[in-house]
Amino acid sequence: MHAPTSAAHASRLLAIALIAWLEFLQNGLLNFASSQVMGGIGAGPEEFSQAAMAYALFAVLALFNHQWCVERFGSRRHLQASIALFALGAWIAGGAGSPSAFIIGRAVQGLGGAAFFTAARLEVAQLPTARRGLGLVVFGQALLLGSALGPLLGGWLLQAYGWRALCWGVLPFLPPALWAAGRLPLRPPAQRPAHYPTATFLTLLGAAFLLQWLIQQTPYQLFAHPAWLAAAAGAALLCYLAFRAQHRRHASDRRRWRLLRRPGYRIGLLGYSCCYLLVSANSYILPMLSAQALGFDLPTSGLLLSVSYLAGMLFALLYAKLLLRGMAPSLRQTLLASCILLAAYGWLMSGINGEASLTRVAAILLLNGGFMSLFIMAVAQGTFRRVAPAAFAHAYQTKNIVRQVSISAGVALASVFMQARNALHYNRLAERFSWDAQQFNDALHLLREQLPYLSDTQRLGVLAGELARQAALISCLDFFRLEMWIALALAGGLFALRAVD
Repeated sequence: MHAPTSAAHASRLLAIALIAWLEFLQNGLLNFASSQVMGGIGAGPEEFSQAAMAYALFAVLALFNHQWCVERFGSRRHLQASIALFALGAWIAGGAGSPSAFIIGRAVQGLGGAAFFTAARLEVAQLPTARRGLGLVVFGQALLLGSALGPLLGGWLLQAYGWRALCWGVLPFLPPALWAAGRLPLRPPAQRPAHYPTATFLTLLGAAFLLQWLIQQTPYQLFAHPAWLAAAAGAALLCYLAFRAQHRRHASDRRRWRLLRRPGYRIGLLGYSCCYLLVSANSYILPMLSAQALGFDLPTSGLLLSVSYLAGMLFALLYAKLLLRGMAPSLRQTLLASCILLAAYGWLMSGINGEASLTRVAAILLLNGGFMSLFIMAVAQGTFRRVAPAAFAHAYQTKNIVRQVSISAGVALASVFMQARNALHYNRLAERFSWDAQQFNDALHLLREQLPYLSDTQRLGVLAGELARQAALISCLDFFRLEMWIALALAGGLFALRAVD
């Protein structure tokens, strides 16, 4: 009897992993090669961030209705339908010939992909108490593995098959996910499923859309159309207040949400938001640093970018081992340690130059992996340790809504930051790109000696390319310097917030 039980638990853990990693794998593939995707569909950074906004918007809607769908259709059918939608969205995005088609594909993927993270985590909560710790380890390792394989697989797919393979590359992993959905002991439809009035859903839709639009457009339109932004912010607030009023009066599950009104849970959501925003911004910036500023080829860049997540897997295993043995530091100590790792990462990355070796950059990225895993594990402990079992599903829905909004915000803000800094540094460097500048003439003279077979026009092209590379490099270094100060601010906030432990 013991062997079949162990085999059943192992099968269930494998199924959880196969479901959990899908969304992280797909996002890792696309974020790794955002520039190539933009070139393939003829989009700019603003339109690429709109695709991230569309994914997050439809994911938020799906997450809010996750429990409703599970109770009405049964979680197995809901998960299988989500996998089908995810596949359809990947197919549409991969076949896109315009930014609009790509945005539609990502929106469809958001409807499907939102279920994976929540469904897998809720299955971990249903494991026997003795195996729940192992389930959390498997769940966390699957997420980090998907994030690590994204750039690793993306570098090879992009070089061999082009940018479309970054969308279609996730399709071979969906049949195992369908198998996993059938293996999980998911619940049948409820006899009395939750009910949300149409007005409640529409006000949520309006609030979510306006919030995502503000996140995406504010950096672009802050000075050009401030009145539009203020009107949109006011409309978003009104929609949210209307949603709260409708939900409190009419939603059948409103009592479950009341259990989440505690400061520790809300502080935890803020911690999640900070972490996911920084991680998504990093995922957008690092490929630019590796391929554009440092000149590494695509497979090498993919390998380099996967280092953070592979290091995160090792840090997570070490922390989990300490937890299981009762030797782990306190939550505040763990959070402070992770902030120190992030500050060191930002400081060291802001000091690299165009000649930085692969080994040096990879070594620094280990610190980023430590920050990601330690910070998120400590925040998860603090956020959910006092959540009542009856409210756990709703607590995790809300947490994942925060995750999707933060990821979208990270991509949008990183995109605008890089555009602004690139323009500033390019203009400053271009002031020296003149026949009157001694540095320019010295560089041209050096090229004449090193590349005698080129014409002066071609040598000017080489110098222009170097000008763009230097501007990109300095912009990336500005980002890492900012990240260092954010880490120090987080550490200061933890010192002031004695209630974390």
